[in-house]
Amino acid sequence: MKRINLYGLLLFSTILIINSSCSEETPSTVPSTYTAPPKDTTEPPNSTPTASAGGDIQVILPIDFFWLSGSYSDNALIDNFVWKKISGPSTYVLESPNSLRTKVSKLEKGIYEFELTVINKGGLTSKDTARVIVGEISLNPKEIIFKDMTWSCPWDCVIEIKNIYSHLPSGNVFRVYILRDNSADWNEAGLDSQWSDNFSYAYSLNGYLWIYYLGTHVEDTPNIKIVY
Repeated sequence: MKRINLYGLLLFSTILIINSSCSEETPSTVPSTYTAPPKDTTEPPNSTPTASAGGDIQVILPIDFFWLSGSYSDNALIDNFVWKKISGPSTYVLESPNSLRTKVSKLEKGIYEFELTVINKGGLTSKDTARVIVGEISLNPKEIIFKDMTWSCPWDCVIEIKNIYSHLPSGNVFRVYILRDNSADWNEAGLDSQWSDNFSYAYSLNGYLWIYYLGTHVEDTPNIKIVY
């Protein structure tokens, strides 16, 4: 009789444990529908853009055109761009006044100023001016040679000449040539890196001239020739 009761007690305890274990399980349920969080429709703050009309440019006749290339600060609210001539000879054709990059042609001798206006959707504006000198090299050109110039190479390598118009008449157009060490040939540098040997130059009507080498680091001391 005692053995039967003990067996029954063990059986009853086992059933209780199984039932208790099953009741503690948490069913894995997945909602039948999912609602995405609302999209952020807040527009970025309306800040004043910053316009850049690019550097000063020279055009040497008989070439009578060039390209204006503007830029602006990274602002998603930009609405429009406007180029216009604000000074200079009356002869010119501005092909795409509402594009950042536009061709200007039919130029005549003189100094032009073209203003870029950047307008955002809130009506805020920014302006900058590019100056363009158009002229021709004399039939009996003069030249200046700057000897043993040194490169500065923080990124691309550059030679800087200050006060270039203290060496030639203000407003004159000119050509730039470079004579590398251990070379007998003068290589012409040009705007927009469109010349051989990877040499280009930039200048300002305030008198600064920069000659760039768009290759690897260089350490020679070239001569620079200005012909006008």
